[in-house]
Amino acid sequence: MPHSQAPAAQDALRDVAPFAELPEATTAHLAEITSIRHYRKDMYIFGEGEPAEMLCFVHRGAVKVFKTTSEGQEQTLHLLQPNDLFAITGFVTGGIYPGTAQTLEDSWIGCIRNQALRSLAQSDVALAWSLLTFFARRLTGASQQVLDLGTRDTAGRLASALLQLAGVRDRTLGRHVKVGLQVTHRELAQLIGASRETVTRLLGEFRQEGSIQVAQDGHLEITPEILQRRLD
Repeated sequence: MPHSQAPAAQDALRDVAPFAELPEATTAHLAEITSIRHYRKDMYIFGEGEPAEMLCFVHRGAVKVFKTTSEGQEQTLHLLQPNDLFAITGFVTGGIYPGTAQTLEDSWIGCIRNQALRSLAQSDVALAWSLLTFFARRLTGASQQVLDLGTRDTAGRLASALLQLAGVRDRTLGRHVKVGLQVTHRELAQLIGASRETVTRLLGEFRQEGSIQVAQDGHLEITPEILQRRLD
C-alpha cells in the first residue's frame, strides 16, 4: 500500500459501525478529534500495559491485537480488518491497554483520544446512544465467543472464526466469500486456542470438502453453506 495522502477523517468515520448513522453535524465534530495515521507493516500502534489513551479503528489495512504470556509467547486476541473498531476497553474503563496492537500490512488507522470522545459524547445524545448500542452488541458477541470456546470442538471454532473474518452473518448460499486479510496458520491457531499443526490439518480437511479454497491473490475464500455445517 503506497503511503499516499491521509484520508479525510469525516469520510473514514462514515464506514465505522458506531459512527456510520450519525447526523452530519455530529460526524463533523467527531472528525475534528480524529486523526488518520499511516503505519507500515509490523509497526506497533500501542503496547500492552501502556496508558489507554485512544480508541482506534482500521481504515485500510489489517491489525492484530495480542497478549504476551509469562513465557514470552504471543496469544492473538483479535484479527482486525477495515472499519473494525478496537481498544474499546480503554475508552470504557480507562487504565491500560490489555494487549498490543500491531499492523499486519501497511495500514491507515483512525485514532480518537478517549478524553475528547468522552467529552463530545456527554454533549451529544446521538453519539452517546450509538456508542452504547455498539458496546452492547460487542459484549454480546464476546459472550458468544466464550460460549464457542467452551462448547464447540476445534473444527467448529475454526469454522466460526473463518465466517467471522469473512463478515458472514448467514449461510450466504452458493457464494464464495473472501476473507479480507491474509492470516497465518499460527495466528488462526492462537485465535481459537489450538496448535498450528491442528489448524493446518483442519484447513486441509476444509479444502477437501470444498468449504474453503485459496484465491490467486493468496486470500482464503470460503463457501458459507458448507462451512456452516460445522456449527450445526
